[in-house]
Amino acid sequence: MSKLKVVVIGMGKMGKIRYDTLNRHGGFEIAAICDIKSENLRGYDCPVYENWEACLEKNKFDAGVVCTYNNAIPDIVCRALDMGLHVFAEKPPGKDLNDAVRMKQAAEKSGKILKFGFNHRYHNSVIEAKTLIDSRLLGDIVCARGVYGKSGSATFTREWRNMPDISGGGILLDQGIHMLDLLLYFLGDFSSVNSEVSTLAWHDIPTEDSAFAILKTSDGKIASLHSSAVQWKHKFELEIVCTEGYIVLDGLLTATKSYGEELITYYRKDLEMATGKQGNPLEHTLCFNADDSWNYEMDEFFAAITRQTPLKNGTPDDAVNVMRLIEKIYAGNCFSEKK
Repeated sequence: MSKLKVVVIGMGKMGKIRYDTLNRHGGFEIAAICDIKSENLRGYDCPVYENWEACLEKNKFDAGVVCTYNNAIPDIVCRALDMGLHVFAEKPPGKDLNDAVRMKQAAEKSGKILKFGFNHRYHNSVIEAKTLIDSRLLGDIVCARGVYGKSGSATFTREWRNMPDISGGGILLDQGIHMLDLLLYFLGDFSSVNSEVSTLAWHDIPTEDSAFAILKTSDGKIASLHSSAVQWKHKFELEIVCTEGYIVLDGLLTATKSYGEELITYYRKDLEMATGKQGNPLEHTLCFNADDSWNYEMDEFFAAITRQTPLKNGTPDDAVNVMRLIEKIYAGNCFSEKK
């Protein structure tokens, strides 16, 4: 079978990651790349464009991979779908819920595949956790606690991610969205949201540097979220408490290696003190030394196009659900004064 001709629009950090992933896959031919910054287009041997509309008009592609600023994603995605392309779009799915709904409707109208890049679902620790939960070895989920934080950087106050007109929000929309997507993945939709969204330390930015939320499902499961740009030591931790034990995801393999090792540990409830100590059940830990999430994610996109395999993750519904939850967290903010 011939390779799928694909264009990568947006060749910043994420565009380069997706470009490399497409090259490794073997089922794609990168027929063009596009970026508004000419310096991001140097050194590539395929046709390059600085205008995405001209790029789409002058070529015939099978698929597009969109890795632009948040405010540009919806227009590009909807246009590409309307032109008959399958689309893989970077997260977040636009600046707000309306953007996500608009893209979902465009995908439904076109009949083409639209997948969003929520790669955390494809991390090996998350895959193991989902398998463990589905096995029911630990019983039913009752609650979860998620902390995802980073320190910002020396240029944090000038980054586009903290410019609301471009990004749509701050740390919650940029990074916390991944943890929210995982909470939705494991616990299901949330019917109740209580939140505080604040600027605690980075007072020179117009967006939030911290978000706290208590979430509850209609069947009584409870989750808490802390999304932070004031976690001066980078941290990823997700605890999932079940009726017969609990799971801890600690650390995450990333390109920077700043989130430490990627571990999953689970414990089964032991009220008989088989280990001889109260509250100290046997520990089972797996450690991973490779991040295969980018490859797994693109494999699913490719299979959906070529074999009509249903998308399991990063679907338009997933995008709408997480953006609806983010809208509720912003709207439910109890922190009335912006510092």
